[in-house]
This record gives sequence, C-alpha cells and structure tokens, in this order.
Amino acid sequence: MRPLICIVALLFCMFPYTQIIPLESYNQPYAAVFSAAALLAMWPVISARFPFPDAVALGALAVLGLFAFAATCFPSPKPQEVKYLLIYLSPILFAMAGFATIHSFPALADKVITLSAFIWVLVGIVQATVAPDFATQLVGEFGDAADDLIDSGRGVLGLAPEPTHFGFHMIIMAALLVLVGGRNVMALVCIATAVLIARSSSALLALILGALIYFLIFGGRARLALVLIIPLYYLVGLLVDGGMLPAEWRITRLMTEFWYDPFYLLTSDASANARLGGIYVGAKEIVSNYFFPAGLSHETWFARVGPIMSENGWLIFISLTGIPSGILIAIYQLGIFGLLILGFMLWRMMTRLRSHIETLLVCSVVFVFFSQYMISTPGFGLIYGAVLARKVAAGERLGWGRRMRGRRKLAENYPQAGMQAG
Repeated sequence: MRPLICIVALLFCMFPYTQIIPLESYNQPYAAVFSAAALLAMWPVISARFPFPDAVALGALAVLGLFAFAATCFPSPKPQEVKYLLIYLSPILFAMAGFATIHSFPALADKVITLSAFIWVLVGIVQATVAPDFATQLVGEFGDAADDLIDSGRGVLGLAPEPTHFGFHMIIMAALLVLVGGRNVMALVCIATAVLIARSSSALLALILGALIYFLIFGGRARLALVLIIPLYYLVGLLVDGGMLPAEWRITRLMTEFWYDPFYLLTSDASANARLGGIYVGAKEIVSNYFFPAGLSHETWFARVGPIMSENGWLIFISLTGIPSGILIAIYQLGIFGLLILGFMLWRMMTRLRSHIETLLVCSVVFVFFSQYMISTPGFGLIYGAVLARKVAAGERLGWGRRMRGRRKLAENYPQAGMQAG
C-alpha cells in the first residue's frame, strides 16, 4: 500500500495542473493531498533518513510563515493571503514526501518521472504539429486560449495553463530525470521541448542564467567558456538576419529585438518587463526595508504598487498580488529570516551534486523559482527532496564502502578477527 500511495502522489506532482474537478486556479490540490498521505505513510523512513538540518530549515519556514500569517492577516484573512501561506507550508510537504518516495522506491520513481516526461513531450509535439487544443480540456478553462496562443506566435500549452508554466515544468522535469535516474538524453529532450515547443522566453532566460551561475560558481576551468558570450550574441544576429528561424514565433521576435536592442526585453516586451522588472524592484523593496519582514497582508504590497510604478517610469506593469518571484516574495514577507532559510536551502540544492549536468539543471531550476513561479508548487519541494535523496544514498554507499574496506583490512591483518567480523 505504501508504494501505491507514494507513486500516486508523485504522479499528481508530475501533472500539477490536471483538473479532475473544475477549479479557478492553476495548481490543483491533489498533489498536496496525496503527498500528505505519503508523508504519513512513510514517516518512519523520513524520521530516520531525512537530513536533520534540512528538516529544521523546512520546519522553520513553515512555522515562521504561520506566525507571520497570524500576526498580519487575522482576524479576516483574504483568499490571496491564504495562497501566500501555502508558500511556506507546501515545501516541507513535497520535499519530505518526494524524498521518501525517491529514497525508498527509486526504480518506481524513475519510471513514473520518465513516463510523465514522455507524456508531456508527446502532448506538446501533437499540439505544435497537429491540434493546438489537444488534451487542453485537462487544464479546464485555461485551455480555451490554445488556438489564440498559436495565432499570436507563442508556444503551446502542453498540460499547463500557459506556455511559460509548460516551459518551467519541463526544466523541473529535466532536473528530476537526471537526479533520480541519470537520464541525461531524456532531460535534453525536455529542455528542447521548453525552448522549441513551449517557446517560453522565460524558460530560455532561466536556462541562460542557470548556465551563467553554473559557469561562474561551479565551472572551474570551464568558466573560461564565458568568453563565448560575445560570439553567441553575434550568432543570434546571424540567425535573425539570415531568416533561419520562423518569423511568426514569438521567441524569434524577441531574439530579433534583442539583437537590435539588448535592453529590449526589459524596456519594451510587456511580459519580460513585468517579470524581470518586478524582480528588480522587488529586490529594491527588500533592501529598502532593511530586510525587515513585511508580513503576509496583501494590503502591504498593494499599497506599494502605486509608489513603485511612479518611482520606476520604465516599468510597464507590476503584479498586484506580490513580487513576481517565488523566492523573493518569501524574503520580502519574512525578511532576514526568509533570506537565511532560503539561502541555506538553495545552497543545499546546488552543491555537491553528482555531475555537471545535474548542477547546471538545478541552477536553472533555481532561476525558475526566482521568476514568477511560486515555491508552493510541487516542483520546488520535489527537487529539494530529490537532491537530498541523492545525497543520502551517496552517503550510505560511501559508508558501506568504508565498512567493507575496513573489514577487508581487518581480515588481512588479523585473519581470525576478520572471520569473526564477517
């Protein structure tokens, strides 16, 4: 029964937008419900194996979120403030359930993730080549825009409510594929899907920034490859001027504008301006508050929207619901406490991974959540849990190897003692 509960929970995490009962929200509750059941079912494994410092960090995030919610939103919390609260409660749920599933049933988890990735890619290909509205009924009313998106030059929806979320989810799935099963080829297919089928400029930006951070921090001698930035810029110009990309694609238009004006994304494209500009002004707000917690009250941010827009004339639009960044909104609301907790968690996610491609993809995932993609989605906790499962498994193998080497050495030096130890 425990494997079944864990696999069902993982399946709903792989398809977080699929609607069984029509709801007016992007993320559906089924992943959280079954992950809670998996957490309870696998609690003995979690209590014995889940790294203690990470449990403290996740628990502190949840407790501080609850405290800030009670202090700033009672006695009449608004629906948006309840959504804010999920930012702090969801990571511990998905991280622990994901850790237990991947640690205890690695082969099953690998099969579920691989099959899910194949389905996402297949649906995207069918939508891009045959029928834009294929399977869009699974995301409810959000699928109604499928034909309009294609006509506007944007990408397809996949099984997500918008192309950006499709692209972000494919980056997360790519990271899970390499973390859980070492499936590098399928991970590259997911990345290609995010760029060429979802055609998400935000997903492409996350990949570029993730690669930049990877080379700067973890690249070693490979960081010398950063000198290729200028040739790559001229490669963009070659692709644009040579007409090598379909002109009707939105990403082609963005590349064209970037070639002629490198600051176009920030100053002219409404979507990129709102996302990148929102991150910039959000970070300014955090610093101007001296990292003092702003709390979870929606009115606190809403009251700042007008002054922010007037102080930053280049800003076309800013989200009315908060800083458009899954990570920065938590730091804004919890202040220095959020910075310390999330800083620790991101450091744990990005360091001491098995391979370069794992590190690069996890760095890209971090930038997904620096964008307008909340850490309350299953992907953040799942990646965290998968990284921890990988580290625990590596530690157990290392410990087993040391014990076996110790026994062999004991047997060589003291044959009789070695026989007793065996």
